[in-house]
Amino acid sequence: MKKILTVSILLLIGLTVLAGYFFPQALGPILNLVIDWGILLIGTAALIGIGYLIKSHISRVARRDKQSFLSFVLLLAFSATIIVGLIFSFNHPIFTDLMINVQYPVETSLLAVLAVVLLTASFRLISTRGWTPMSIAFLCSAVVTLGLDAGSIYLGTEGAGAEILNFLRRLPMVGVRGILLGMGLGGLIVGLRVLLTIEKPYGE
Repeated sequence: MKKILTVSILLLIGLTVLAGYFFPQALGPILNLVIDWGILLIGTAALIGIGYLIKSHISRVARRDKQSFLSFVLLLAFSATIIVGLIFSFNHPIFTDLMINVQYPVETSLLAVLAVVLLTASFRLISTRGWTPMSIAFLCSAVVTLGLDAGSIYLGTEGAGAEILNFLRRLPMVGVRGILLGMGLGGLIVGLRVLLTIEKPYGE
């Protein structure tokens, strides 16, 4: 009985959301209500996850593990961000400076590390699978991307060289769009499998 009730609620909500996109005028208010409920549940789950993360790091600091210093830094940064966010608004200059001077450099550093990891992964791919067309293309794309980001590739500001450079700079966006399309199609397939009760992530 419990499984039947769960499947019925899932089908009702899923079909309502799906029909809302085809009949926005008739089902628009209901669709907005369901989406608001979903956002509320996601926010609640995020708060529970953050609470569990903070609890685990507090326990690590209390036990004085090897990584306790990193946990202390994380707790200190999290507390400072929460306090500043509660005192000031998101548009306040102090909060904006905190985001620009702390978060953006950290994100840039992570992207730099990601580029180096991709380059290392390309060498490992070549060492394990040999010089295949896929491994060569992966290595060339990683090297060209690093060269463009570092500014070491310069083909002029006008003429064919500039056009080639602009074309190379647009290539990563093609990959990003391909990834987004793959994610969208994957989400669509998973959603249909759940609606058709082929997949049951809500089960035991």
